Amino acid sequence: MSAIQKDYYSILGVIDSAEMVVIKAAYKALMMVYHPDRYEGDTDEAIRKTKEINEAYAVLIDPEKRKQYTQGQSTAKKGYESNQEPEDNNLNNKDKELEPGWLIAIELVKGLDDLYQNLNVLSKELAFSFKQKILESKRFDEAQLIAENLESEFIKKFFGTNKDIQNFSRWLLSTQQRAAAKEINKLVAQTNERLNPYNVIETIIKKYHLTGFEMPVRTTYKLGDMLEDDGIVFYVDASGHHGLAASREDLSIKATWHEAKKLAGSHPFDWHLPNRNELKLLYEQRDLVGDFANHLYWSSTESDSFNAWFHNFYIGNQFTGNKNLTHRVRTIREF
Repeated sequence: MSAIQKDYYSILGVIDSAEMVVIKAAYKALMMVYHPDRYEGDTDEAIRKTKEINEAYAVLIDPEKRKQYTQGQSTAKKGYESNQEPEDNNLNNKDKELEPGWLIAIELVKGLDDLYQNLNVLSKELAFSFKQKILESKRFDEAQLIAENLESEFIKKFFGTNKDIQNFSRWLLSTQQRAAAKEINKLVAQTNERLNPYNVIETIIKKYHLTGFEMPVRTTYKLGDMLEDDGIVFYVDASGHHGLAASREDLSIKATWHEAKKLAGSHPFDWHLPNRNELKLLYEQRDLVGDFANHLYWSSTESDSFNAWFHNFYIGNQFTGNKNLTHRVRTIREF
C-alpha cells in the first residue's frame, strides 16, 4: 500500500482538522501503548504498529508534508461511514491513557462530560479529539466553544452548508439513523449541494419510515429576495419554493470561456456559470439584479468544440463565439 493510500489520520485516531496539540497528544498516547518495551501483546505486532504510527506522525506533524498529503487524498475519504473511527483498537487504547486525567477534569468542570457525550453521538473520533484538545490545552473555560467548533466542522464536512440539511443530519445521528445519514452524505457529495433541502429531507423520511423530526418550514420566495449567501433571486417557479439566484457582482472583468468555467467552479458549492437559457433569464432581470456592464457575458453552453454561447447585454441577443475570446462572468445558483 502506498503512503498516499494510507489514512494517517485514522492511524493516529484523529479527525483531519485536528490541531498540532491533538496530533502530538494522540501520538504520545499511542506510543505509550504500542512501544515494544511496554506492549503486552506480540512483539512483532508492537514493532509493526510503532512503525506505522511513526510514519503517520512524521507526515502530519510537518505542515508542508501534511498539506501535500491532505491534498492528495481521494475525495472518497470525505464519505461518511457509520462509525467514523479506526478499524483497530487504537482509539480505545488511547482513551485508556487519557482516562485518569479526564475523570479529574469532568469532576472539576461542570458540563464537560456532557459536551464530550454530545460529540460522541456524532463520531467517536470527534469526541476523542475534543478530549485530547481539552486535556492538552487546559482551556477548560473555552470547552463549549471548542466543542461547537469541532461539531460545526464535522457536520459541514460530511453534510454540507445548508442549515436544514445540517439539522436533519444531526437528528439522524442522535437517533442512531446512521444509514440514512450516510445517504445524505452521498447526496451532498454527488450533487455538490445542488439539491432542494425540503425535498431531500422528505425523501429520506419516507424511505426510512422515520418519525419524530419536525420538517422545516418551506420558504416562499419572490423576485428580488436576498438569500443568506447574498444571492439575489431573479427567477422563481410556480411553487414559489425553487428558483435561481445570481451573485451580486461579476467574478472577473473579462475571461476566456475556459477561464470563466474555472472561475465559476472555484466558487463554493453550487454557484456555477449559467447555461444559455439561464443567462437569458438573467438578462431579462438585469435591472433587478444590478451591476451588469453593457458587455458580453459567457454562458456554459457550447455550440461545438471551439465555440460557446454568450449574451450581449447591450443589444440583448445571444451569439456563439470562439472560446478564446474574453467576456464577462456572472455566476448563479439554484435554490
